[in-house]
Amino acid sequence: MSEPGPLTVGDPERIGGYRLSGVLGDGGQGVVYLGHDPADRKVAIKVLHVRMAADPKVRERFMREAEITRRVAAFCTAQVLDGGIVGDRPYLVSEYIPGPSLKELVTGDGPRTGSGLDRLAVATLTALAAIHRAGIIHRDFKPDNVIMGPEGPVVIDFGIARVLAATTRSGLVGTPAYLSPEQLDGHQAGTASDVFSWAATMVFAATGHPAFPGAIPAAVMNAVSNREPDLAGVPERIRPLLAACLAKDPGVRPTVADLLAVLTREEPGTEESGTVESSTVDHRPRGPAPPPPASRVPRRSVRGRLVAAVVIAAALVPAAVVFWPWRPESPEVSASPSTTPSGTPALSVPSSSATGSSGTSAPSPGRTQQAVPFGMPVGEPFTGHTGGVHSMAVTELAGRPVVVSGGGGDESRTVRVWDLATRKQIGRPFTGYAVTVAELAGRPVVVSGDHDGLRVWDLATREQIGGLLTGPGTRLTSVLVAEPAGRPVVIATGNGRIYMWDLATHRRIGAPFAAHTASVESMAVAELEGRPVLVCGGYNEMRVWDLSTREQIGEPFTGYTDDDVTVKVAVAELAGRPVVVSGVAGGEDHTVRVWDLATHEQIGRPFTGHTSGVESVLVTESAGRPVVVSGGYDGVRVWDLATREQIGRPSTGRTQEINTMLVTRLQGRPVVVSGDFDGEIRVWSLTPPSPAPGS
Repeated sequence: MSEPGPLTVGDPERIGGYRLSGVLGDGGQGVVYLGHDPADRKVAIKVLHVRMAADPKVRERFMREAEITRRVAAFCTAQVLDGGIVGDRPYLVSEYIPGPSLKELVTGDGPRTGSGLDRLAVATLTALAAIHRAGIIHRDFKPDNVIMGPEGPVVIDFGIARVLAATTRSGLVGTPAYLSPEQLDGHQAGTASDVFSWAATMVFAATGHPAFPGAIPAAVMNAVSNREPDLAGVPERIRPLLAACLAKDPGVRPTVADLLAVLTREEPGTEESGTVESSTVDHRPRGPAPPPPASRVPRRSVRGRLVAAVVIAAALVPAAVVFWPWRPESPEVSASPSTTPSGTPALSVPSSSATGSSGTSAPSPGRTQQAVPFGMPVGEPFTGHTGGVHSMAVTELAGRPVVVSGGGGDESRTVRVWDLATRKQIGRPFTGYAVTVAELAGRPVVVSGDHDGLRVWDLATREQIGGLLTGPGTRLTSVLVAEPAGRPVVIATGNGRIYMWDLATHRRIGAPFAAHTASVESMAVAELEGRPVLVCGGYNEMRVWDLSTREQIGEPFTGYTDDDVTVKVAVAELAGRPVVVSGVAGGEDHTVRVWDLATHEQIGRPFTGHTSGVESVLVTESAGRPVVVSGGYDGVRVWDLATREQIGRPSTGRTQEINTMLVTRLQGRPVVVSGDFDGEIRVWSLTPPSPAPGS
């Protein structure tokens, strides 16, 4: 668990018989406090974010569920010690395990490798075996719920999702990227569901990226239910194992015993694949297990089957290719080779442009492949804007990734929606040039701005939702949606001022406040010491604002020597601390710089290599490492955030005037999408493993 923060106004001083001394975390399920029992031993106390019903049966069921969680064997798990109800809120007391979560560790230090990854896999599987033996399904196994304690990995929060279901009788509880398809479909979760979540967690541990990526929860849920996992970067020795665990059908996934048998080279045990319901478990000696439901394919707990799968899959890896629905445009791309000149595995696309009705090419035996190396443009550009592309966002529509772009000339500024795979425009354009996307009442929406103000649109129907959000006027420069207090908030800048609205109600949040003496050209939202902050880039400077108080935090960032430059910003985390990445357009300073968000001090030397202004910067991950993508008149460049080294060659293609960029995934592979001053949108390969720095 994270180091505790101080108690604040509104936090209790005692819960039950436990004294509280700090806050360990605050998440979607509840607040976790550091507590002390009567003997002054440290404990972790989770107070759940639910109101208990007046029905005594509901309270009784909560206490029964809490008691069942105490039966789990303590090895590899944080033992549940106590539970109760304070006022109308339930709480659980568990053993306090010092140390970061797996998510924090991977985010800060990078993916787990070698024997460390193997030990993590075995320890967490052992914990799941103990949880299942107690008649409990974890239901929310994810990187946040694995604590990397001083004595090894420890699994926490088992049974919490079940307790929440018992108290609220609500639907989905958990993080979509780590929930199984059957959970998302509203079906009962059995042991196979935990196997799925465990495998998704191991993918993140091994690569630093989720197995099922997506920009919004709806997109992630669709990927979990309908798409293959992204296993890029997973070591070959365990990739087939994790792939088997991530099968959509729970009946064909291996059991925990199967997995432990393969990883420890022991004979598998006999774990049934049925659903375990903690409220109805009979702990008396059992007779023969009933047969599995006829609708499910029984799992085969056979070690040989899994070992064979590992061997066969490993043998097939050199022949694997990724098929893309277009041909590369670059004349430098040659047919046949599966690696770049630097030895980097490349994206592969069919050499024929023939496509089916869905717009995706179907591979056929003997087809010649063309490789699209890291950093090269993929396919023809999206065309339709009559002027430069001002801003872009990415989301999903009807299960397909789409790019929303705003731009055009002075007389015709439009928002257009594009199918990312086919490059075709979807539907008619609508009004605006500054755009962002969000989710409202479970549906994707577009927020677009023009000279009149901002509008919210239903992405599927193109119908405007509510009235005009007025404020920024003719100098609207950027717009984004954030959730600083758990509700979606529209933040827009214009005339050097910042405006905020509640996305659902369209109500203005407070009065606009002056952010810069001139215009704000870019924005990013980050977290600093537990509070949401807005980082603004403007003319010649950057500033940071507390979104709750609207107060400026510290002095402006300084360090650029040129006058009349426009600063573009992105935020990231480096070595466990929040940082700002910036580039400048205009002047003679063509560098990218990294700044400590807390101290405003520059970190390390600038990234040098651009020959003209940097019009856009963003931060993403490639091959498990944080990378910076910067774009301008001289194309797109990729940098290792930690080493400052450029990765691969610059991406130039036919256009060099990049104005805006985003990173997304297409068919499970990372790509950069760029918009230029000529109104064209292009896609660039960013598939890992990337070239070595400087190659």
